[in-house]
Amino acid sequence: MHLNVFTQCSPSPQFAGLWRHPSDSTSTGYRSLEYWMSVAKRLEAACIDALFFADSHGPFDVYRGSWAPAVRDAVQIPSVDPILVVPAAAAVTRHLGFAVTYSTTYHPPYECARVFSALDHFTGGRVAWNIVTSFLSSAYENGLGDKLAHDQRYERADEYMAVVRALWEESWESDAVVCDRERNMFTDPEKVHAINHKGTYFNVRGPHQCEPSPQRTPVLYQAGASHRGMEFAGRHAEVVFVTLPDPKSGARQVADLRQQLTQLGRRQETMKVLQGSLVVLGRTSQEARKKARLISELISSEGEFAKWCGWSGLDFARYPEDAQVSEIPTEASRSVLRLLYQVNRERNWTMADLRSFISLGWRPHRRNALMGDPDEVATQMEEWMAIAGVDGFNLLPCPSSGIDDICDLLVPELQRRKLFRTAYDPGECTLRERYFGAGNRSCRSLPPKSGTA
Repeated sequence: MHLNVFTQCSPSPQFAGLWRHPSDSTSTGYRSLEYWMSVAKRLEAACIDALFFADSHGPFDVYRGSWAPAVRDAVQIPSVDPILVVPAAAAVTRHLGFAVTYSTTYHPPYECARVFSALDHFTGGRVAWNIVTSFLSSAYENGLGDKLAHDQRYERADEYMAVVRALWEESWESDAVVCDRERNMFTDPEKVHAINHKGTYFNVRGPHQCEPSPQRTPVLYQAGASHRGMEFAGRHAEVVFVTLPDPKSGARQVADLRQQLTQLGRRQETMKVLQGSLVVLGRTSQEARKKARLISELISSEGEFAKWCGWSGLDFARYPEDAQVSEIPTEASRSVLRLLYQVNRERNWTMADLRSFISLGWRPHRRNALMGDPDEVATQMEEWMAIAGVDGFNLLPCPSSGIDDICDLLVPELQRRKLFRTAYDPGECTLRERYFGAGNRSCRSLPPKSGTA
C-alpha cells in the first residue's frame, strides 16, 4: 500500500473554516519552514511515501463575482509557494518523497524543466511533479498565462510534456559531466544537445540548463476525470490520484483508467492509482465521531461555495434553484461536475441539489471518507483496495491531530496487518523506485510498452 499525506501551504488546507479548530496549528504554521520540517520528520518516521502539496494561482473569485468569500474564509488564500518548502523539508529527511503541483498553463516548459531538475538534485531523487492544466480566470487577469478552453489546455499540455521530457531525457548524455582538470573541461560539450522543438505552442532550442538529476524526469502525478484528462493521464502519468465516491462505483473508473493504458500501449504496472480520502481517526469509534462532529460544525458553507465555484467556473449565486447543472457550460474543472454523477448517476442534479450537497453532504461522514478507530479505518482501506483496485491513498488529515493520528494510530495498525512497510527499503533510493521497485530510477528503466523488447 502506498500512502501520501495531502496538504497545501495555506491556513486551511482541506476544507474552509477548519483553521478555527481550537488546537489548529496551520493558520501560522503554513508560512513557517520549521513547521513543515517538523511535519516532514514526523511523516518519515512513519515511513509515509510522500508529502503531497496542492497549489493554486490567484484567488477564487467566481462565487458572487468576488474574491471576498474566499478571502474571508481563507480558501487557498493566503498561501505560499510549496516549491520553496521542499528543499528545507528534504534537508531534514532522507527517504520521504515530495510531490508538488506545478501548472503547464502558468510556467514556460524550459523553466519547469530547470525547477524540477533542481528539486530532484536537492532531494536526491525524491520529487514528483503533479501536472495541472490550470483554469482560474483570476490568474489570467494577473498576467499568468492565456485563457484556454478545457480541451485546448490539454492539447497545449501534451506539447508541454514533449518539451520537458526532451530536456530531461535527451539533452544531456549520462556521462556528459567529466570534471577533467587536466583538460580544463567540466562538461563535454559534445554530449550536451539542443532539442530544437518547434511546435504549435512552444519553440524551445535547448540545451537543458541542468545536468541529469537522480531521476532525470520527476515522478509524474496527474488527476484527470474528463475523457481528455484521462487520456492525458494515460499518456503521461505514473501516479494518478482520484476522488472516487465509493469502492464499488469507483472500480469502473479505475478499470477504465487502466484500460486506457493498454490502449495507449503502456503496461498497467507502470501506473499507480491513489484514492483521495479525508481520514478522521480516534482511539475509539466514539472519539472519531466526536472529531467528525466538530469538523462539521467548523466547516464554512460560504467558503466551500467559494471553492467549488472556483473549481467549476460556475457562480452558484447566479442560477435559480431548479437550474440543471448538466446544462450549464463550463471550461473549468469538469472533474468537479463529474463527481456529482459518480455520487448518483440517476439523479438529474439541480443547482439546489448541488448547494445542498456542498453544504451538507461534503462532510466527514461522506462515503469516501475514512472514519473510525484504527481497526475500522484499516478495514475500510482494505476494502477500497480489494474492490476499487486502487494502489493506495492520498490521505487528507483532519485538523489539529490529523497527522499525529495517521502516524500514531493508523500506520501501526496497517503495519500489524502487513499492509504497509515498517521501514523504507534501502534499495529504493528514489521516489520512482519506491513506487516501481529498486532499479527503476528513471522513466527509461520502467517496463517497456506492450509488444516492445
